Amino acid sequence: MQVLDEAWSNFRDSINSDKTLQVYEYCLQQFLLNCNLDLESLLKLEQQQLTNLIIKYISELRLSFQYKNQILCSIKHACEMNDVLLNWVKIKKF
Repeated sequence: MQVLDEAWSNFRDSINSDKTLQVYEYCLQQFLLNCNLDLESLLKLEQQQLTNLIIKYISELRLSFQYKNQILCSIKHACEMNDVLLNWVKIKKF
């Protein structure tokens, strides 16, 4: 449970704007619900598996480019603040 708290803390504490935090938390929680994972489990996935999950999720959404970008930014922020590096150039192409 400590890793989960640390992961969420790293995510939350690195965002200065309350509104940004609210949007990012919502987007990340929706992604986690869709994947049926918690943040700790998500961060433990292999790089390729996590990339495929993100691409599948974004590709299936019928949303505006701007909203998809918010979703990607929230997931990217959670990953980067917890030292999970992905190929975001590739992911954003979808």
